Amino acid sequence: MSTLLVAYRASDLFERGRHGAKRSSSLLNGDTTCHVLDIYQRHAIEKTHHAKVVCSPHLPDGPWDEIHFKTGPKLMSGELSLDLLQEISRLLGGDLKPPRFTLDFEGKERDRNALLEKVVGDPGRVRDFSAKWRTSVPGIEPIELTSFPGCFCHRRPDDGGLALAEVVSRELSALESRPETLNLLDMGCGCGLVGFLVASAVKGVNLVMVDSHSRAVEAATLNSNNLGISAEIILADNGTPERMDGTFDIFVGNPPYYSDYRIAEVFLETAKRALKPGGVCYTVVKNDAGLRPVQERFFPSVEVIHRRGYCVLKSLNRA
Repeated sequence: MSTLLVAYRASDLFERGRHGAKRSSSLLNGDTTCHVLDIYQRHAIEKTHHAKVVCSPHLPDGPWDEIHFKTGPKLMSGELSLDLLQEISRLLGGDLKPPRFTLDFEGKERDRNALLEKVVGDPGRVRDFSAKWRTSVPGIEPIELTSFPGCFCHRRPDDGGLALAEVVSRELSALESRPETLNLLDMGCGCGLVGFLVASAVKGVNLVMVDSHSRAVEAATLNSNNLGISAEIILADNGTPERMDGTFDIFVGNPPYYSDYRIAEVFLETAKRALKPGGVCYTVVKNDAGLRPVQERFFPSVEVIHRRGYCVLKSLNRA
């Protein structure tokens, strides 16, 4: 029997055995495949459970005898839950009933029922949750970006990202002398907001974009094609490949700040090894009190540039 587990994290796939010992869930017995959207979760499941994992923006076709879906308001947005549920319904031919389908829902029963009803109650309707929106930095024509549920800043530009793009575009445009090509690394690129705005405003920017989320990579790839802006777009949770060490002039990153800045540390470690001597690291945060000490561990000198109510942290790579 082939089973697909959708949106389960590594921590979800443990259960208590005899005497309270923790072991891999019985869901992983037999021919089971886990689907995740973020490659960090793929690596975590492979490491802790040695299970078969697919990381992709959409569910694998199967065929599947049964599908289990883990969701809830605190786990993902309602749009993403409904988008994945629509894909599951298609894979199962509309049969969203046990034993072929199990909805493992963390939340209130009425919210669970409301989610199911949107698909079961109207099986012929297929909703498109992609979004197109326009954005710009001063001095350039607006560009149109597409985003998908699960992407950072879906449906709208993030103010922190805009602040970062505006500062970097302004500073690069003001350089009196610079090489014909500037290699720019956009870490945690999402749909490409920062990188594509800078490349639109500044001639000669060569883009590399990295994100751990497969739907962000899908959106950034689509936007690269639609805008006609060439970019190498990488799905990774540990920065850039070693072959790129010491090759970038500019690093931009809008890191998430949960987990005691551990993810921000990954961003800054990548910036340190990816930048050329004399390269510049730019990050952005609402308040610099938490991120600045982290950045100073990698780049002792940090300049704070205020924009849009955010702090853009600028450091020169002197090593």
